[in-house]
Amino acid sequence: MKEEFNCIIKIFEKLTSLGYIKSNSNNIFNAAGLTLESFLGKQLDNMFFPDYKGIEIKCTQRFSRYDISLFTLSFDGPSLFESNYLLRTYGKGDKNFPEYKKLIVNLKLNKKVFYFELKIDYGNKKIFIKIYDISGNFIEDRAFIDFFSIEQRLSIKLGKLALFYASKKVIDEVYYFRYYMLKCFICRGIDAFIKALEDGYINANLQLRFARGTNDFGKNKNKNIQFTIKKDCIDKLFIKIYSDENKKYEHY
Repeated sequence: MKEEFNCIIKIFEKLTSLGYIKSNSNNIFNAAGLTLESFLGKQLDNMFFPDYKGIEIKCTQRFSRYDISLFTLSFDGPSLFESNYLLRTYGKGDKNFPEYKKLIVNLKLNKKVFYFELKIDYGNKKIFIKIYDISGNFIEDRAFIDFFSIEQRLSIKLGKLALFYASKKVIDEVYYFRYYMLKCFICRGIDAFIKALEDGYINANLQLRFARGTNDFGKNKNKNIQFTIKKDCIDKLFIKIYSDENKKYEHY
């Protein structure tokens, strides 16, 4: 299976030979990933399909404790525009723009967080949200995602994953990155996903907000549910089939 990643391995070898590369972004959270995508000639997008020749590419920085983003999914129901219903009904006014609502919750399985609780319906193969009032009284079940939707996204988007590791240094307030390690994986599938969610290795974040850009200010900018995985637990969802580290890096 290593052969399926040969194109990525060659890119990694070329990339490491360049040493530190000047970042094309000053975004503290994803500059390393954006710089890598620029090197690959990839445009910024949120496509359903993998990033490069059937392989999804992710990037993480040395010493970073942030989760690795897997994918986002829209709700399968119960309403056609379920995220709009949730935002309209349960969203709160933004601190700076109170006329616009947002609803951002780090959902927990079988545990209430800000009146929301993530649950798994194994019989109907759904992940859904239970909603409570301020006194803890149950209000309604809302916003579900079918196992099938997750399975499809895993198969198409994350069937093959290449994870780049980067070191960062700053010169005159400009970021520079060196990509020193590559790991290649294949996805274990839906059963492993559900198990990792149960065990707390995968997190689900409800993200309903409005755009703040000049051209689209005030419009809904919903990510619905974003699934992430703890950086050190990626093997719970993926099988590693290749790893390569360039030893000639400097410690910063």
